[in-house]
Amino acid sequence: MSRAFFVVNPAAANGRVGKGWERILQAIRTEYSTSVEFGLTAAPGDATLLARAALKDGHDVVVSVGGDGTLNEVVNGFFEGDRPVSTKASLGVLSLGTGSDFVKTLGIPRNLHSYLATLKGGRPKVIDVVRSRIRSLDGAEITRYLINVGEVGSGGAVVDKVNHTTKAFGGRVSFLWGIFTTLPTYENKEVTYSVDGEVEKTELLNDFIIANGRYFGGGLKPAPGASLDDGLLDIVTMGDFRFREVLFNIRKLMEGTHLSNRKVKLVRGRKVTVRCSEKVLVEEDGEIVGVLPADFEIIPGAISLIC
Repeated sequence: MSRAFFVVNPAAANGRVGKGWERILQAIRTEYSTSVEFGLTAAPGDATLLARAALKDGHDVVVSVGGDGTLNEVVNGFFEGDRPVSTKASLGVLSLGTGSDFVKTLGIPRNLHSYLATLKGGRPKVIDVVRSRIRSLDGAEITRYLINVGEVGSGGAVVDKVNHTTKAFGGRVSFLWGIFTTLPTYENKEVTYSVDGEVEKTELLNDFIIANGRYFGGGLKPAPGASLDDGLLDIVTMGDFRFREVLFNIRKLMEGTHLSNRKVKLVRGRKVTVRCSEKVLVEEDGEIVGVLPADFEIIPGAISLIC
């Protein structure tokens, strides 16, 4: 049996994880292992510190318990600067948050008992992560990692609004509400970007998406062909959309058929740099992490995921 450490965000799912933690822990000890260790987060950044400490202490499985934001912090705990903390440890994802979009790409079960069976009998799958170099909200240059999807533009504004309100109605409803209340007044940005060092392009864009996984926003499907282990970013640009066009095309985004729209472009590459003369928020895995300028680079086979 692996030596496992569970990083638990009690605030996830509008506080339901914290309220149900004793029940969840009992199931873990009954169905997975009686000797698991865990830590509860109390503030932003705690999940990163807990995961990193667990890896340095010799745990070979670290499980994120919460939503995609918790997972993002745990993934960052697997690295210190540009280096992995452990080359032998695996990541587990008990996805109990509001959106829980990452697990949809691989079909990792969200049901507690089904997931514990997966954790106990599943095989590690080596997947990519994305390393980003951005400016923090206070202006410092920082390095971060994301595992699912990042956004620059209206997506950052939507996430910022959603994260400052209740998510009691679930992921998709929360994000659709964020879209419908943010985009009517959102002004599209003139974004300059370059993929794999090619000539820069400057376009008026509503959103700029950097995808490793396929889903975000409570089940929306911006990158329907993205693969977690192909060594490539799926870069999706959403052009000069106005709010009426967003309303007309939202179902296509849910279904992943929006790529046929002439204002939507998909390109694949290993690295993309993005900048804008205006202040533009950057979100990664459903959390606001900084502002432009930024660069994103795929790190192939960077993490081992139990699935």
